[in-house]
Amino acid sequence: MTAFCGRAPCATSLWLYEQKHAELSKQELLDQKVGFDETLYVDGDWIKKGWKKRLEELIGRKLTEKEWKKMRYQSVYVIATKEKVVLDFEVTDRLPTIEALIPLFRRIKNRFPEGKIQKIVSDEDKAIIGAVKSVFPEVAHSFCVFHQLKNVSKRYYEEFNSIEDIPDNDKVVSNEICQLIRSDTVISAVVCIQKIREFDSNLELSKASQKAISYAEEIFKKNVSFLKKGFTPETDNTMEQIFSLIGDIVDKARSFKTNSGLTNFCYNLFTYFNKRCFSTGKWKGFSPLMRARFQYG
Repeated sequence: MTAFCGRAPCATSLWLYEQKHAELSKQELLDQKVGFDETLYVDGDWIKKGWKKRLEELIGRKLTEKEWKKMRYQSVYVIATKEKVVLDFEVTDRLPTIEALIPLFRRIKNRFPEGKIQKIVSDEDKAIIGAVKSVFPEVAHSFCVFHQLKNVSKRYYEEFNSIEDIPDNDKVVSNEICQLIRSDTVISAVVCIQKIREFDSNLELSKASQKAISYAEEIFKKNVSFLKKGFTPETDNTMEQIFSLIGDIVDKARSFKTNSGLTNFCYNLFTYFNKRCFSTGKWKGFSPLMRARFQYG
């Protein structure tokens, strides 16, 4: 029982409160002092935004489904540490230009002493690669191969129920493809793809392996081009876990009416994310911020 009687806040009141609280979350997110191991992780994720009827009224015509899907999606690009501490983010168009991400990296650069950031990890997003090259020309840039490893496993699980069901010949091929993905030199990548081609010619393989080998040929060309440019592979899935959480929350959230509404939502979300406690593992009961401070001071 409460000491007074009153009505519960309506959805609009709660939404307005979130918008005002976002200013505090923004300041907290951008001012936090956290040590890290000199490696930053960057990735982007699509988020649905807007109301179709409202937009049609503004432009004075009906939108096709194709037009609406292109216009509705925004991208949220996030920078975090290995401890999953979110440092900053930028809301951009669905397919942003390099220039759209440069402000994000400049803010990050201004927060840390010269030379503190030694490596940046991202996927093959051209906008990220170009922005990093522009703002951090001397910093090593690694490409995350977590998605590639995941895609190889997916091809086998489509045919087999568990690892134990995969035939020995197929396991050999799968392991070699994973080794190819993790290759950190062009020479080792060439050696791996040659072995994979020999297996394809000499071993009796499942349809899953045939699909995986076709995928390996695509990956070989892509990864070798990155290795020649000085990139190195990285398998840490820090951003995968962060965006998994975001996805769980956003799927349950109401449609975002404006860019500022989406931005404010992210400020509140990431500030909360940095304070929430891990629920499993050796760091159970500790937040990402606490973990980072214990490890790096």
